[in-house]
Amino acid sequence: MMMRSPVLSTDARARPPKRADSSRSLRLLSFELSSLSEELRPPSLDESDIHAWHGNSITCSFQPQQLIRLLSKDELERMERFHCEQDRQDFVFARGILRTLLGRYLDIAPEALRFSYAEHGKPSLAMPRLEPDLQFNLSHTSGFVLVAICRGRQIGVDIEKLRSDIDVDDVAARFFSASERQALMSFPEAIRREAFFHCWTRKEALLKARGDGLFFPLGLFDVSVDAGDRVVTLVTRPDPAEAQQWRILRVNAPEGYAAAVAVASPSSNLR
Repeated sequence: MMMRSPVLSTDARARPPKRADSSRSLRLLSFELSSLSEELRPPSLDESDIHAWHGNSITCSFQPQQLIRLLSKDELERMERFHCEQDRQDFVFARGILRTLLGRYLDIAPEALRFSYAEHGKPSLAMPRLEPDLQFNLSHTSGFVLVAICRGRQIGVDIEKLRSDIDVDDVAARFFSASERQALMSFPEAIRREAFFHCWTRKEALLKARGDGLFFPLGLFDVSVDAGDRVVTLVTRPDPAEAQQWRILRVNAPEGYAAAVAVASPSSNLR
């Protein structure tokens, strides 16, 4: 069943998009999930656009009982594997919002969507094949969700809470490259934690865009760690030219969170 609804407007329920950044013909537009109501659908998605939707279950108008009805059997089975009730609720919200957004972009009932999964778990649309170039990625943490959508480019996103229970120096020593560790240690301790999480989300976003997850050695590439960077510097090894195939951008996130998106560059699309 096709779902047709008015295009996203700029009334009191739907804030105008924030242009977060553009890089070499890419345009990153940030939207809050609180602007997404049952009557509204997203704006048009141009080939140079990346749409990043973020928010939490508290400010979003969709209720858990609405979203759980959208999930497939395998998603419900995954939900049941979580031992903590809050984790189950977070999973339902994230997957339900993903289906809702993709349904709006494709103009199809969200419960009709079917996903396939790559070797390391990266999801893609298996049905419908109305727009095979529509690409997306999802990340969620502590109730907050980030969904990024684009056309014809591999894409990955990550959002992380700036947790205080992690020894950032120890984790960086085990997982970051030598260049990243050196840059991180140059920051005063008061802001080093924030820089760590921005570095982590940038690396994770790239791994998710590649479809490797943590199976790809984290030390084989460097990202800039400055929290203020909108366009992230990327260095790859052993092939320095590979860095030109990707763009990593900082994404608007709530206070206390860090987020990033990685996409294939315009010359490295999926067509």
